[in-house]
Order: sequence, then structure tokens, then C-alpha cells
Amino acid sequence: MPRTFSNPLQNPAEPTAAECEALLERVAGSTPLRRSARLRDFLLYVGNHGLHHAKEELHEQQIGSAVFGRQPSYDTGSDNIVRVNATELRKRIDLYFAEEGREEPLLFEIPRGSYTPVFRHREPDPLLEDATPMPDPAAPVQTSDPLPQAAAGRSFSAALVAALAGAIVVLLVVVGVLAWRNQDLQRHLHPWQSQAALRAFWEPFFGRDQTVNILLADTSYALAQDITRQQLSLSDYLNFRYQQVQSLDALSDDARKQEHKDLGMILSRNNGSIGDFRVAQRISALDTRANATHLLFAREYSPDALRHGTSILLGSRRSNPWVELFEDKMVYKFGVSTDRTLATVTIQHPKPGEQAQYASAADPSAKTGYCVIAFLPNLSGGGDTLLLAGTDSQATEAGGEFLTNNDSLESFRRQMGTPGFPHFQLLLRTSRLSGTPLGSEVISYRIAAAP
Repeated sequence: MPRTFSNPLQNPAEPTAAECEALLERVAGSTPLRRSARLRDFLLYVGNHGLHHAKEELHEQQIGSAVFGRQPSYDTGSDNIVRVNATELRKRIDLYFAEEGREEPLLFEIPRGSYTPVFRHREPDPLLEDATPMPDPAAPVQTSDPLPQAAAGRSFSAALVAALAGAIVVLLVVVGVLAWRNQDLQRHLHPWQSQAALRAFWEPFFGRDQTVNILLADTSYALAQDITRQQLSLSDYLNFRYQQVQSLDALSDDARKQEHKDLGMILSRNNGSIGDFRVAQRISALDTRANATHLLFAREYSPDALRHGTSILLGSRRSNPWVELFEDKMVYKFGVSTDRTLATVTIQHPKPGEQAQYASAADPSAKTGYCVIAFLPNLSGGGDTLLLAGTDSQATEAGGEFLTNNDSLESFRRQMGTPGFPHFQLLLRTSRLSGTPLGSEVISYRIAAAP
């Protein structure tokens, strides 16, 4: 029976405190949580509170103060760090029990709307339960008195029918268990199919037996533009002319030579953004087949792949030159201020209540960023392309979390008022704290006109 915790001596069938504490320690030290100290602290705090203070209700504010260093009276309405991390913790607990801890006899979960773990014993596998011995139709029937021939025949027939009926029951149980296990395997291989909104959005990418190309931005290309203060084109990129570009600054011959040498060193390397890699990891985790996704750097791609394939482009035009091919279709366009201190997003033809431009400081301590997501037809019109770019790495990561979260997608679908996901573009405002994305909200969107 699911439960938080009570005295184990009251009901021997319930897990003991020692069993629960040992399980908490195993989960906290498992692969899904090993590299996240905050999530481990979160789990152990709520777990120990549930075991030793079961009668005291645990509030979000207590967790924020004890685990995340917030003031005891902080405003949980404006700071949702506990709720965001609770969602991620629930996912990792489920992952542990599905993989590394699949043999655990004891399970627990943290129900939504609560922060107290609920422990229960794992349901037994029907295949492992003792089966009732079936009668052997070939075995002779021992009686004290000899039976007439007809009675013996009837007894044999009844035993045979019982044996066949038992075999059919066992077969049906086996088929049912195998079907359940097949569904469970499909959920692990194709997580995008397990929830309605995820399935509706990602079906064009993962539901057509094709490889999805995830194209990472080339941050060395963006850095070269920052140094030279010039915007480079896709043509420059394809023909490697960007390697000869010179700064607009007035420099001596020696300084110019050194600049050219430095730019050559920068542009010779495949530099990427950690935000892009995390987004690519999130998307790849939606379908774990070996050939479901293919990760590429911008300089490894070709126009033909964009024309005929299904692609996901990460980064804006400044860091991913392939975005230039879609610029004429974009409602939301990135830019930078003259002094390079602000990243901007300009809305073409803003609607009432929308600003013409949104700006975010190019400062790691800034609390607000912006992310553009565009779901568009590919260049030939026969497939789909997804563009995702943020004003910084954390904003890009928040956009990736938005697209891989069923609740976020379902909320946006209701906001659009559509039965599924037509081609669209949207602008997210993202929040963060100490470089960690906390949440996002849709502040503008456009639905593509039907063809």
C-alpha cells in the first residue's frame, strides 16, 4: 500500500524506516543523480523529513530555504526554483526505477502537489508467481474400486479439458505480460510517444522513420564577427571567405597580422555552446533509437540536406549561418546593439500589447533572456525544420526544455486554440538565477497561414 511513513511495527507488510532510508541513499548515489548535488540534497531533505517528521506538512518555502539557500520568507510566487527542480527530480527518480533500479523490491515517488515521498512495494511479476500445478492427462487415476470403462473415459476427458483450460489461462497471462513489457520497452525507446502533446508536436520529426539532423551553432563564427565587428554571410561561410575578413578597426601592419593569425586559430576549431549541447541532448533523449538523430556542426552541413531533410537548427544567424536561408520567413529577428552589450529580438509588425523590440543584457548575471522558436516547412516544402535560438546559452536551454516538456507544449497548444501543432513561430521570455534556467513564458506567437 502506498504510504509516506508510519511506525513499521504497526504493519509488518509496510516498509521499515531502515529500508526506506537505504533506498533513498541508493537513489541519491545513482547515475541519474550522481552529478547533480542540488537534486541529491533535495531528495535526501524531503525523504528524511517524510520519514522522521511525517506529521509535519512540508512546504515549498521550507525546501527553498533549506536546500537552495533562499531567505525563509522568500516569495514562492515569483521564484519557482523548488517547483522546477521538483519536476526534474521526479523524472530522474522514474528513470532510476526504470533502468538502474529496475530490480528494487521497494519503490517510492513524490506525487505532484506534494513534496513527501510515498513508499510502496513493487508489484510482483505475474510470470514469477507460483503457478497452480496442472493435472497430467497421461497419469493413471488411482482408485480404491475399479471404475467402469465409460466412467474412466469421462474422467480422462475431464482431466484433459482441465489441463487445456489451465494451459490457455497461462498462455493468456504470458501474452498479456509480454504485451505490457513491449509497451514499456516502446516507452523507453520512444519517450515522445508517451504523452499527448509531445506526441503531437514531435511526430513529424520522429514518426516518419527518418534521421533528424540536429545542427549545432558554430560559436567561433560568431566570435569572429564580434572581433571584426562585421556581419558575415552564408556565402562567406560556404566559400571560407570569413577566414580572410579583417577588422574595421585601424590597426598597424603588425597588429593586423596578429589579428589574422588569431582569427585563423579561432576559426580552425569547432567551438560550441553548452546550451546547444544540452538542448541536443534533451531532443535526442526523446527517441533513443541509434539512427533517430544525427548531431552535426554548422560547417559540416550542406544546402541539399536543408532542402530535402528534416533538420533542427540551434543558434541565431550570427552563430549558425544556415539560419540565413530562413530569414525572410522569420517574424522574430536577432540583433546586437552597436556596443555589443545588448542582444535584441525585433518583432516584424508587432501586435497590440507587444513591443517592437526586446533586449537582454550580455551579462551572465542578467535575470531575463529571450528565445525564438520557429517550426517551419523545409526549403522544398516537403518536410519540416525547427529553429531554436536564445539571446544567450541559458535562454537557448530554456527553449529546449519548453519543447521537451509535455505540460509546456500542451499549455501553448491551448493558447493557440488548435487541435494539433501547425507551423508556428513564438518568442519566449526566460528567467534564470546564477546561470540556471528557471522557467519561461510565451509573450508572442504567430501561426502560419494554411497553404
